[in-house]
Amino acid sequence: AQTIMLPRVSQKSTVIQQVGLSKVKIIYHSPAVNGRSIWGALVPYDQMWRAGANDNTIIYFSDDVKIEGKSLAAGAYGLYMTPHQNSVDIIFSSSTSNWGSILPTQEEIVLSVNVQQKEAPHTEWLNYGFTNRGGNAVTANLNWEKWCIPFNIEVDVNSVVLDHIRGELKSLAGFGYLGREQAARYCLTNDVSLDEAMVWIDGSIQAERRFSNLIVKAGLLQKQGKGEEAASLSEEALSLASPAQVNIYGYQLMNGGKVDQALKVFLGNIESTPKTHPFYWGFVDSVGEAYLKKGDKKNAIKYYSMAKEYAPANRQSYLDGVIQGIKDKM
Repeated sequence: AQTIMLPRVSQKSTVIQQVGLSKVKIIYHSPAVNGRSIWGALVPYDQMWRAGANDNTIIYFSDDVKIEGKSLAAGAYGLYMTPHQNSVDIIFSSSTSNWGSILPTQEEIVLSVNVQQKEAPHTEWLNYGFTNRGGNAVTANLNWEKWCIPFNIEVDVNSVVLDHIRGELKSLAGFGYLGREQAARYCLTNDVSLDEAMVWIDGSIQAERRFSNLIVKAGLLQKQGKGEEAASLSEEALSLASPAQVNIYGYQLMNGGKVDQALKVFLGNIESTPKTHPFYWGFVDSVGEAYLKKGDKKNAIKYYSMAKEYAPANRQSYLDGVIQGIKDKM
């Protein structure tokens, strides 16, 4: 006899979080407290539990991860927990299709880590979520009744991204200048695989010589300690750049702590750009920002005031506010 599908009291839920290019997905059924005492009662201490309701909870990782510092391969796992009075064991099982009350055998347990639960505001319906979302890590949390049970997930983002890049460059992205330029820029920004990045940027430049790829190569040369070559290539790159590209490059320098170099780039940009350029005011604004970064409030006010002369009406009040803010701190 065939059964029919009907709604369950503990509804099915899915949460997904991306870390870099990697995905973490948790599939679970969500029971309610419904006036019951949960921890140490409905869910007994020192006994393995399905970490949800109905079918076993499933957690999926698209790439290799570390859970609380311990390695776990990419794939899907049954997620179980053993609560204790002062800690919780988080258990990952190779079996993902159990009815929740059928617990994994010792042979099916791939990883177990111990974490500290936290007291938390009342949560009526069991739910999973993610906090502490960083560039290469995230914390998964089970919240139910008065507990939050967190466990940390870490991804080697650079390794994952580089593998992805290598695959992408074997496809259409590997033709022309842009894909290889993007790959090299990623390596430069994250200070990884710099020799490989040099091969990619040379291929990009060979396809089409542009400001954007020349400036990336200049950055890579600087990393190699070849300052003179880097400076020469930067000059060539700037000669090919639009005023907007020069401005962006100045901000890259400033954000990297090279304020004096950035100021030189910004000043050169307003000298070579016609005042009729629709964003001329913004290029002058950048000069003011660089002076302010240096702590030179007098020149900052001078250039912010000059920017206001060329700014559209809807930006003048913003510049008035910036100028007044500087004066208030003088």
